[in-house]
Amino acid sequence: MLGLLQRAGSSVGMPRPCASRVRAWQWRRADLDAMAGDLRLPAPVALAGEIARALELVRANGLDIDTVEQEDLRLPSFARMVPSLRRLLDDGPGIAILAGLDLDGLTEDEAGIVGWGLANYLGKPMRQGLRADRRLFTVTDRGAANRDPTRLGASNRLSAMHTDNGCLEPRPPCYVGLLCVHAARAGGESMIASAATLHDAMLAERPDLLEVLYRPFHFLPPHLHTWPAGPRTIVKPVFERVGEEIRIHYARVMIEPGMQLAGTPLDALQREALDHLDAMMERPEASFRFRLARGEFLFTNNVQTIHGRAAYEDGDGPRERRMLKRYWMWRRDRGPGIDPVALDAAELGTA
Repeated sequence: MLGLLQRAGSSVGMPRPCASRVRAWQWRRADLDAMAGDLRLPAPVALAGEIARALELVRANGLDIDTVEQEDLRLPSFARMVPSLRRLLDDGPGIAILAGLDLDGLTEDEAGIVGWGLANYLGKPMRQGLRADRRLFTVTDRGAANRDPTRLGASNRLSAMHTDNGCLEPRPPCYVGLLCVHAARAGGESMIASAATLHDAMLAERPDLLEVLYRPFHFLPPHLHTWPAGPRTIVKPVFERVGEEIRIHYARVMIEPGMQLAGTPLDALQREALDHLDAMMERPEASFRFRLARGEFLFTNNVQTIHGRAAYEDGDGPRERRMLKRYWMWRRDRGPGIDPVALDAAELGTA
């Protein structure tokens, strides 16, 4: 595994930065503000009944998030929506929201199971931990119990723009899904920006700095995403070109300590490049901003977009404490999917 991860970050044969050629991936805030209605897809009327019947089976047989399977959560009305969602995520702006899920009467665990069932139609869910959080992670403020500075999803502080890096696997998640079980009393707005737009803006402004971001960086994995016998850091570039895609891998909170741990602290040029990228993402025109409501399920393309979250305040009641269920997914319909022969060919070069 170490060799594979090191190879993934290698600069051998690294393409030189050039402008994006696919317009749909290249957008600014005003573009998504204008099409916001098209990004929010209402849940089919039949879906509520399908979910209720699936949960009857779950309850009757004592299933939980670790034992439920795809065959137990058959949601045909949602299945018919998946091609439209994939088009928005892969060929469009990289964001879609399923709206109007009825979570009333469901326990927190049942809401997580429903979210997993929906996510499973869109892509193959990835583990988010070795022993806990294998199928989902609960995004909520854990206060002093959260001692990992890289795990901002367990705090109510500002979560600066980043991608989810899935450090247990050779590939990061293609999609991230966030099911809003409860919204915060105040704040907590989501932010999302286009990787291609950021890339091309930096190419126009500072091509010398963009070239730095095509080189490998060391990322420090969060504690729960670290292999006990694995590498101490994950090595990959911030920007890379895969076919026509401009992909981004970023988390400043992981890069700074990762480079330090590897014995290669950020040099002046690397720091300037990261600072410039951070400043670009702070520009008002760069990111689309919105607030998720209870029963809304956000899906984002995790390699073509970058996301963050504003700080928030919880209330005293259980429905005023922000809680989202997070799912990581690999695409089933593009790339090697989940076929082990194709995965080995793509990731290990066995073809």
